[in-house]
Amino acid sequence: MSDKTYHSGLALLTILWVVIRLGAAAVAQPLGATADRPAPFADPAALDPKIPSPETVTGRAIGDGAIRYDAMVRYLTALDEASPLVTLTPYGQTHEGRALYYLTVTSQAHHGRLADIQKNNAKLADPRGLTENDAAKILDSLPGVAWLAYSIHGDELSSTDAAVQVAYQLAAGTDEATRKLRDELVIHIDPLMNPDGRERYLSQLQHLVGKVPNPDYQSMQHSGLWSAGRGNHYLFDLNRDWLMQVHPETRTRAALILAWHPHLLVDSHEMGALDTYLFDPPREPYNLELGPQNLAWRRRFAADQGRAFDRHGWSYYTGEWYEEWYPGYTNAWANLLGAVGLLYEQAGVDGAMVRQPSGGTLTYREAVHHQLVSSLANLETLRSNRRDILRDYLAERRGAVAGNGEAAAPGQRRYFVLARPADRSRFSLFLDLLLRHGIETTQSSASFDARDVVDIWGKRSDTKSFPSGTLIIDSAQPNRRLIRAILDLDPHMSDMFLNEERKDLENHRGTRVYDVTAWNPSMAYGLEGHWAADIGNVAREPATPPPPPTRIDPASRPAFGYLIDGADSDIYTAIVRLLDRGCKIRVANKPFKTAAREYRPGGLLLRRNENPADLSRLIAELTNDLMVDVTAVETALSKEGPDLGGRRYELLEQPRVAIATQWPISTTGFGHLWHLLDFRLGMRVSPFNIQSIGRLDMRNYNVLILPHSFGGSSLEAVLGKPALDRLKSWVEAGGTLIACGESAAFLAGKDRGFSGVRLRGDVLDQLAAYEEAVKRERASRHPQVQPASVWETLAPSGPPAATPPPATPPGPTPPGAPATGTTPPAPKPDGKPDAETLKREDEWQRLFSPSGVIVAAQLDPEHWLTFGLTDNALDGIARLPVLLSGSNAFMSQYPVATPVRLMEDAPPDAEKAPAPTASETTPSASPGGRLRLSGLFWPEGRRRFSSTAYATVERVGNGQVILFAGDPIFRGYFEGTGRLLLNAVILGPGMGASAPVPW
Repeated sequence: MSDKTYHSGLALLTILWVVIRLGAAAVAQPLGATADRPAPFADPAALDPKIPSPETVTGRAIGDGAIRYDAMVRYLTALDEASPLVTLTPYGQTHEGRALYYLTVTSQAHHGRLADIQKNNAKLADPRGLTENDAAKILDSLPGVAWLAYSIHGDELSSTDAAVQVAYQLAAGTDEATRKLRDELVIHIDPLMNPDGRERYLSQLQHLVGKVPNPDYQSMQHSGLWSAGRGNHYLFDLNRDWLMQVHPETRTRAALILAWHPHLLVDSHEMGALDTYLFDPPREPYNLELGPQNLAWRRRFAADQGRAFDRHGWSYYTGEWYEEWYPGYTNAWANLLGAVGLLYEQAGVDGAMVRQPSGGTLTYREAVHHQLVSSLANLETLRSNRRDILRDYLAERRGAVAGNGEAAAPGQRRYFVLARPADRSRFSLFLDLLLRHGIETTQSSASFDARDVVDIWGKRSDTKSFPSGTLIIDSAQPNRRLIRAILDLDPHMSDMFLNEERKDLENHRGTRVYDVTAWNPSMAYGLEGHWAADIGNVAREPATPPPPPTRIDPASRPAFGYLIDGADSDIYTAIVRLLDRGCKIRVANKPFKTAAREYRPGGLLLRRNENPADLSRLIAELTNDLMVDVTAVETALSKEGPDLGGRRYELLEQPRVAIATQWPISTTGFGHLWHLLDFRLGMRVSPFNIQSIGRLDMRNYNVLILPHSFGGSSLEAVLGKPALDRLKSWVEAGGTLIACGESAAFLAGKDRGFSGVRLRGDVLDQLAAYEEAVKRERASRHPQVQPASVWETLAPSGPPAATPPPATPPGPTPPGAPATGTTPPAPKPDGKPDAETLKREDEWQRLFSPSGVIVAAQLDPEHWLTFGLTDNALDGIARLPVLLSGSNAFMSQYPVATPVRLMEDAPPDAEKAPAPTASETTPSASPGGRLRLSGLFWPEGRRRFSSTAYATVERVGNGQVILFAGDPIFRGYFEGTGRLLLNAVILGPGMGASAPVPW
């Protein structure tokens, strides 16, 4: 007997049994209900008995408990085998090796021509060359394409069970409404977007549930353990991964969606257990690239979904906390591609039941039912409005290729332009990301001048020259809205939202912003992107990755050794591999020049007399797939700069890395670091439980990382004085301690006695001293020597200019005054604000702390922490975009080194200042330019963070403490600041700490 025959027969027997049982109870119960069983999700009489139900295959009815991954695959496979209306397709694989599937449900006629349907839909998606006659034919005949996506957060369980039931009812339904859905739509169901997270979470709940079911939402059976299931294997939030596409789950899924161009995309979630149900449309701020028709259709879908809920008497709401400013969510990404992207949020009960504040109990079956009804209601709205939705979809894409918007919007430019940097790996990652988004990307075949140009620093130029090979994106193409949304340098929220946000902040109600307010990939990658109004008639061709560097001969044997240029980000992978094979690597801490080329600080040197005899073979083998330039050298003599046999080439120590995990460490903060070091670099790392740090044998490690955490009292609960004393002794013995975000703020606390860095709120009475230290630090990097005054050969021409007093930060905005915080704090009789005034002012400014903004930071190009990142310079000052969130402002001064310091906040007029003339070559000690590059950052917040530290390094005994103000590899895509982190981890043990000389 075949599997298909077996399942069909079993399904028939089961359906008959259910019908008989329901019939016997019909007199005493509502339609389809029994005393111990709620009404079925669908009328059994309207379901084809030849199609197996989930219960017949898995042994458990949908809604009785969360379905496991293997059971889901088993059922969907059985459905595929039993029904000609269903096709199950694997499309990718998770980090843990689980297959990702999508299920296509449509009529037999559509199944026979899916390739033609996809081809015709692609013509609507890219209407260049599509005639009106052909467009009309496609609009009349093309079925609507829906993509239903469920459970991207693994601990949001009801969605996947609903997806299985949706698949069953669509495949087995014999009623007219279901037949119409199949006849007029092609429905793709992605039932479980994060199987690794779901399986991890369900395994935890299985161990935590007791014999007696507990409806208390605070019980551990409703929360799981530290890692829970929200994220994937590396604990990333995949619902934030659509913008950067770091993970295989997102990459394969995005490619599939781009290939199908769905007209409707549903993204089904869960939220807090004590809530009800939320769905579209969002409230402000929503991304300004969302078109008016998109928002109108979302309101229409919401109205139909609301009516479906009203028929059951279910509670729901729209908007409220749900905003769509960030373009990297599942449905937000789809909306920018022209689809109608919808979000659901069901109160989650973790596969069981939860007692709610009203006293009622929400069951898992009810949660699944809500998701099911939502999906079917959305499909019906798509079906009943199919032609109008397709018509608007075509109009949207036609407007995109025509460049609608650029000419109409003041100051908006058409071309994104980026010259190729020295870091070819970072450029390749950026180009790959653009192509994954379906963005048409070209490169110039010759040098050219662009007109009306603005760069990532906000600097405007009438004309700017770019070399041959420059990357160019013409935004007049089908995915125009997506291009503008992710690559625009500084998108602005609406005036209406700014007023609402300001009112909430000033009334201490907190921010209305749900996620980060800035995300530009060129800034995140540390690449100097530009927008230009015009690029002339320069010839272009499809953009290609940089060619690999020349490879060395593994049989060669240079007299002295090898040099590896440190400009490319692949340098870290090369170091890890070479150290693992026993090589001795030195790093140049000064620039130098050989007969062949120039090298910046950060270049690698491998001396032949310090390394294995087969050094040439090792280098050739271990760098063959990397974008690093390796050059053989025959002499230790340099043409300029330090000779290769001298002290300016510091010996690296192999990093032995431990990363703290478990509460109160942030799961995503840990995951971002773990993924970078383990998955991308192939480095051996040891995650350890921070709660067990008192028992950790720390002698095994020379690098210890404290990721972003919940900080404060939470971190103090596990890092009390004994643990801190033990940690400090380890640092003093030569360890490199790296702390990020709230963990860094914890170590900088005034009562810790661990670091010389301080939080601003703790040193309000010393702000003038810190300001003076910052001025001296900046001046020291660009000293302006007057030899005549040194040798006293000239008399001074007059008295020295008076130094202006430091500007006092403004205080709270008085009632009725403009919301810019321009009123200074009241001074004491001696002219200085008193301590209480400074405290009130700081507390006021803290209200306006950033929620994920990108700001400009100044780099110390001579410090090893910045090696590889000093290409971007404006007015002679090396800069880097960094992401800033939260209220912790870090204050530092000598002897703490501050290789990365936030720029001084410039007044608005400074942004409009003309570029310096050719004669103005001496940089200012206090550099101009703006602090805020992209995102919402109020003036009060900018003043509070102006010139504060982003990354600090301080020597403690033979070791060092390195603090980062934020997550330097945020969401796995901040490649620029990610290099700072890799310098800390990989270069730090050798360049910033003292290792004992072997004996």
